[in-house]
Amino acid sequence: MAAPRRTLTALFATVALGLAAGPVLADVFRYQDKQGNWVFTDRAPPAEQAHERVELDSRGADMPVVEVRRDPVPGGAQIIARNECLCPAQVAVWLTAADNLQGELAAQRALAVLPPGAEQTVMVLRARQTGAPMAFELQHGFILGDPAAEHRPDVPYLPPIGPASEFLVTQAAPDRITHVTPDSQHAIDIAMPEGSGVFAAREGTVVAVAYANFLGGVDAAKFVSKANQVRILHDDGTFAVYAHLAWDSIRVRPGQRVARGERIAASGNTGFTTGPHLHFVVLRNEGLKSVSIPVRFSNGRGGVVTPRTGQPLVNP
Repeated sequence: MAAPRRTLTALFATVALGLAAGPVLADVFRYQDKQGNWVFTDRAPPAEQAHERVELDSRGADMPVVEVRRDPVPGGAQIIARNECLCPAQVAVWLTAADNLQGELAAQRALAVLPPGAEQTVMVLRARQTGAPMAFELQHGFILGDPAAEHRPDVPYLPPIGPASEFLVTQAAPDRITHVTPDSQHAIDIAMPEGSGVFAAREGTVVAVAYANFLGGVDAAKFVSKANQVRILHDDGTFAVYAHLAWDSIRVRPGQRVARGERIAASGNTGFTTGPHLHFVVLRNEGLKSVSIPVRFSNGRGGVVTPRTGQPLVNP
């Protein structure tokens, strides 16, 4: 009897800017240059340069994931999805090829929203001819969040910068210099020196972090997956993503509840970036599609500010 075939491939992006860390580096070094700045590199410095080897976490990220598996049942198989995330997730499963399977291939599709930690049978497959082998190939993808979530903040967002600070907004809607996808259209780039404090703009629960990257550059293919970041789930089901964070600066972990205005990390220059800045965006799942949401910030005097390119963002 031929063994059933299967292909399990996640097709949808789970977070903006690529949550997964880059390849694990066998040797990473750090040293201080003549100006006293820390330099991180995967190439050993000259012997005369004082340096130390850095041990990075082998994962580099606490990644949310939805796993899909097949279990046998009499006369067929069942497809089971398990949400390992600390937030709801929407999963889609569909067959791409099948042999000796009941029903039309095009009809063999499933869509489900799974609560955190939930496991659910999303599809049951039956053999057309009893006793004959059944073979199939399937694919799956998932998006974090419940598509029924609505953006309903109780108060305006707090600027994600330190108290009594001011930084320039270098990109915000309607400008779309690099924010050209639905999940970045309403993102906000804030020019901040590396090491500047990054603070939660809204309370919520940390559901994902990427923390072990130290590289950044303008080659999107090379660096887009190397942005350190924190993703926080808000009580209304939307998410805030804080990206390009400094290596080893993240102070929060998945499952932790954070307060509005709590320091969560330091700004950096990791991932696909032309210079040190914070990329801040609020996202929701719009039916297997992660889309960004316009946000306004408190001005500290009872009013609100809509961020615009070229204008300062102030946290008084």
